[in-house]
Amino acid sequence: MIKLNNVSVRYGKNQVLSNINLEINEGENLIILGPNGSGKTTLLKTIMGLIHFEGEIEIDGKNINSFSRSEIARYISYVPQIFTTPFSFTVKEFVSMGLYRKKRDYWDEEKDVEEALKMTNIYDLKDKYINKISGGELQKCLIARALVQDSIFIAMDEPMSHLDVKAVLEISSIVASLSSQGKGIVIISHDVNIIKNLNGNILLLKNGNISFLGKEENPDFVSSLERVFEVKVHKNDDIYYFTKL
Repeated sequence: MIKLNNVSVRYGKNQVLSNINLEINEGENLIILGPNGSGKTTLLKTIMGLIHFEGEIEIDGKNINSFSRSEIARYISYVPQIFTTPFSFTVKEFVSMGLYRKKRDYWDEEKDVEEALKMTNIYDLKDKYINKISGGELQKCLIARALVQDSIFIAMDEPMSHLDVKAVLEISSIVASLSSQGKGIVIISHDVNIIKNLNGNILLLKNGNISFLGKEENPDFVSSLERVFEVKVHKNDDIYYFTKL
């Protein structure tokens, strides 16, 4: 379990997160929603121990400050929103790097790598270079690498942003399949409709504060959405859409 107790983050004089209290249990999903600048990415990186914070974060009852980076990697892997590298790796080499958490000779042939490539539908790309594939294909590589890392949770920062419609549907399907296999997904998204696939807790952030934390069926969810995004929320055949107030 990941537990945050009164966690706050400042960038200079700017308060980005304020007194966040949160628990994420193994096998549970957390969907983080909120307007731009609300602190979503900061919260995700704070949970991974990448940002200095006030308060306390515990993983399985131990203070995160006592963990090494490799120990944190046993619990949480990361799929960033944007990834670039000046180096040329094949898809298979890149995905194999997820093994580094478990063994240093991570270039070895591993069944886990093959399975991750197949699960993310990029096995046929395994010998292509990552700087020669599309944005959607690269996002699948990042997810496959996180899978190979074999962590308890996978943290994803808007994995479907800047992708075309087909790629969004493919990535959404992959993320939902990870959830069904018992992986805990902590995901930032601008697409409210992702919640129907993940069946997790929803966290609404606004100005660094938690405005809502709970399930979609909570009677306060829609009104909280309207308050956080300052829009009118409508629902048709389980699909949310929005209009101006």
